[in-house]
Amino acid sequence: RVLIMALLTLVSFLPPKQNKLENRSIFENLRRDFMVGFAKWEFDPLTLDSLFPKDEGSVHLWAGLEDRVVPVELQRHVMGELPWIKYHEIPRGGHLIVYDSEICDSILRALLLEEEEAYLPAAATPKLIVS
Repeated sequence: RVLIMALLTLVSFLPPKQNKLENRSIFENLRRDFMVGFAKWEFDPLTLDSLFPKDEGSVHLWAGLEDRVVPVELQRHVMGELPWIKYHEIPRGGHLIVYDSEICDSILRALLLEEEEAYLPAAATPKLIVS
């Protein structure tokens, strides 16, 4: 019940045009995010070693500055503890950036074509923080 109330509170902050939680699959995905985020984990994620110790690959984390589910301060803390993660902030992005096709297209261009400056819509200014 607390989870449902938290999700409904989140919805109240979204402008009508951005209320993607009316879509059942999006609501379920967000509900699962809450369940995983607040569950007891069997390990400390901040002690993870790089998945690519020989730099043969990389891990990227995109965070929306307006995310009300996972605060940007937490994302920055994780990035500080795990410097092998390439961290990107999306100025006008929230928790549901994965459902914004323009942002997703730009993220794919950044990953596949290494267009670091192109992963955001033209109206936004990218901020890339890499340790």
